[in-house]
Amino acid sequence: MTIDIPVFGSTDRLILAILREFFAGQGIHIGTQFTEGMSTPAIIAARERRSGNGEGRTPDDRFIEPAVISINTLTSGLEAMSDGADLQEMCRVALRQAQLKQKVYPGLGHISKIENSTAASRTSDWATSTGVVQYATLPKGVVRFESVFRLLIRPPATGSVNNRFRPLT
Repeated sequence: MTIDIPVFGSTDRLILAILREFFAGQGIHIGTQFTEGMSTPAIIAARERRSGNGEGRTPDDRFIEPAVISINTLTSGLEAMSDGADLQEMCRVALRQAQLKQKVYPGLGHISKIENSTAASRTSDWATSTGVVQYATLPKGVVRFESVFRLLIRPPATGSVNNRFRPLT
């Protein structure tokens, strides 16, 4: 079967690629899920479904995909608060820089537009009306900051997405 429209890559993999490239060599754990015993500093970034915080709109979803992502940072130590704020700022810079340079990630696409929906701030660790945090409390001495972004993502070059469910031609 021939597919006549672009196939989008994974939003999570695109965000991870951007952050891993930007923070390469700094020893920061970067992933999409909180894990038991995770080292800090850490960045957990993933596509989200947030009520009351709609995705950006596009008149033609064949060529631009709206997405809401959250970025959580976990820091510890004597400077956990300021380190968390600083790490969040650098996450914002990484995303904005990728968007401004129109950096294309093979098989994943690129960010066409970015908007900060919820500015980075320290966040409690109890379940909220917008989602459930995986821990009732963080390990002692760990501080979590969260920010939310709305993105418009362009698809990668036609046929370059490695999607195991894509029909064989």
